[in-house]
Amino acid sequence: MRIFTYSALIAVTLLASASHARWEPVEFTNAELREKGTLTGDGCQWVRALAVDSNDGRFMLWCTDVGGLFRSLDSGKNWEPTNVGFHSRGSSGVAIDPNNPNRAVVIAANSVAHHFNGIYITTDQAASWKQVLSVEMGAGQDRRTQVVYDPTSFDKTLGYTTTLYWSTLSDDKPTWGESKLSASFYKSVDGGSNWIKVDGGEKVADAYLAIHPNKGYIYAGTPKGFYISQDGGTSWKKTLSKEVTGLSVSKTRPESVYISLTDKILRSDDEGETWTDLESAGTIMAAESTFRNITVSPSDPSRIVLWRESPNWNWPRFYSKDGGQSWNESIIKKDKVIVPTNSRQALFSFHPSNPDIILSTGGDYPTLSYNGGETYTFAGNGVNNLYVGSPFNFSLSHPNVFLFSSQDYASLVTTDGGKNWKYLEAIPRGWGGFNYGGFAADERTYIVGDSETPGAPNRRVVSLDGGQSWEASEQVIEPHISNAHPKHSNIIFAGSFRSEDSGRTWSPMTDVSGVYTYNIKDGQLFGIKLDSDSANSTVVKSSDQGQNWSEIFSFPKKLQDIAFDPKRNRIYFVTEWSFHYWQDGKITQITNLPKDQDGGTRVLSVALDPVDSSIVYVAGNRNAFASNTSALRSLDAGVTWQNLTLLDPLDGSLKDGGRESQWVRVHPITRIAWFTTGCYGIWKYVDPKLSPETSVIPQEEPTANPDEATESMEEPEKPRSLWERLRNILSGES
Repeated sequence: MRIFTYSALIAVTLLASASHARWEPVEFTNAELREKGTLTGDGCQWVRALAVDSNDGRFMLWCTDVGGLFRSLDSGKNWEPTNVGFHSRGSSGVAIDPNNPNRAVVIAANSVAHHFNGIYITTDQAASWKQVLSVEMGAGQDRRTQVVYDPTSFDKTLGYTTTLYWSTLSDDKPTWGESKLSASFYKSVDGGSNWIKVDGGEKVADAYLAIHPNKGYIYAGTPKGFYISQDGGTSWKKTLSKEVTGLSVSKTRPESVYISLTDKILRSDDEGETWTDLESAGTIMAAESTFRNITVSPSDPSRIVLWRESPNWNWPRFYSKDGGQSWNESIIKKDKVIVPTNSRQALFSFHPSNPDIILSTGGDYPTLSYNGGETYTFAGNGVNNLYVGSPFNFSLSHPNVFLFSSQDYASLVTTDGGKNWKYLEAIPRGWGGFNYGGFAADERTYIVGDSETPGAPNRRVVSLDGGQSWEASEQVIEPHISNAHPKHSNIIFAGSFRSEDSGRTWSPMTDVSGVYTYNIKDGQLFGIKLDSDSANSTVVKSSDQGQNWSEIFSFPKKLQDIAFDPKRNRIYFVTEWSFHYWQDGKITQITNLPKDQDGGTRVLSVALDPVDSSIVYVAGNRNAFASNTSALRSLDAGVTWQNLTLLDPLDGSLKDGGRESQWVRVHPITRIAWFTTGCYGIWKYVDPKLSPETSVIPQEEPTANPDEATESMEEPEKPRSLWERLRNILSGES
């Protein structure tokens, strides 16, 4: 039973938004896309599993590799993060109870082997999750229909399906950590709350699973062949010795089983005993290719979809409307998104009663087909997973203009405070790019650090014409942070380099590695000097626009961020595992932060409210699992702390935003805290109580730059109050 209709959810959300502090996703769109009727959302993480409920098709689940889970309650029109109680970073398998759409099970996975991976269930339509089986595994690259409900085990008294099965990987190779997963076949007989290993089940590890909808037979398609169990997994019969790459059964033709092999498509009409080759598949086969993930509509077995893995990322998908007698290639419409739509493995889930509707992948965002797979269109409103893998800063002189550099998807820039966005590739690649340390000094001056691969040298690339052209340098932005002087917008910093002519020429700075923050009132700069020969760091300051730097204090660890409190003459600073402040020559460690679900704390970034420096924000993700304390706030200069990460089940009033936060900065006009995350998108924390007050933006001082002096001869902008500026920002005016 749904407690809210979707319209009621929207009403509650709007009511809460008007009066309560809340998370708001940063939505990457623009006027051109809005005219096309686009929805918002950036996708940007690979999906490993998806599902549509068997009731009315309104409840959908979208499960990424390392960016958490999303749910839709309106057939994919809108999505929201759903990670309350879900401590893993991603998933490799999902199934929704065919008899009770409030219940679902997820196989939790990650690139890191961790005890928070394993099996989770929900009983409230993904409003919250509970871990029921801990398995120290990775399985981050796995994507199979590996977990299934037996629809014949529905218990009317309990109100849900009781029997489930899970086929594990036989050779789990996480990117980090050591997996303790073994080839196994698990079974639950209580709706997923408890699981046991079935003896002899290792032979059906690595399997695609399906269930006979009337008899409960288990079908398992493995790399070594096709198996049937008619006794709940106790014994298995092998009927085919070929590698199975996909498996599907239609509810309306229960005796038929469809499988994809590497180069063929087979159908059995006697419950998997014998097989017929659908020879038409030869018309869509190609050299060095493999068919994968055949999926049949539950309401019309003549509707079939699959995809073909071919060299050089050529991964087309196909559909049939005549039971596999003929095939046509699908089209993915790519005209309504900002980020690139790269080739990805195709996953499919049909609507339970309308065979024209299919939830699928498309690049890294959800797509929907409304014509049986002929075309797929963008349907990712609310799926935000952009990973900004480096620090960012606002330009105090041009606060409406800011740029985010992402790992995988190059950079995005806005010149109107976030209403409209433009995608940028400083080094054109067509698919994205590995960008770090990006910064927009003004409407024309953009800085991006471009790397060939993650971890490679981060070369500085500069545009002086709003992204129309770029000039690359061999000089690197290291550390990955860029900034500008608060009073002199022509003075820009990129790592340890300084420009005083708006990015045209650059010179190295000594005694500082990066400029992190400043004193808004007097323009004093604060930076970090990293010792290349040791883990020591020194916090330094400059009173002459970054020409010279002097030491404030040193610390025997690598520092990652600092924030200056002018009221207390205090400097907050963070290392990867600890948080401190320096004041009056003394260093104090802040130890009263809320602990995460693993009993630890981690801080990666700190920022202060520009009006009231008693308001302190910190961010710190865990990567190995999804921290439930990754975004924190203090209203009393660190004496006490609020956990901003949502812990209560979703109810339509608040978003599950800011999870796995790793960097934070506060907008100098709106006082909204902007958080970037580890693959969970970009989020704003909005507190209506923190309305803009006295202006914190200083007057622009005269510059010696000839180009800027010429431009200053234009009619000057009439001074505006901060409230007027805010109104203009929210209305999209500059």
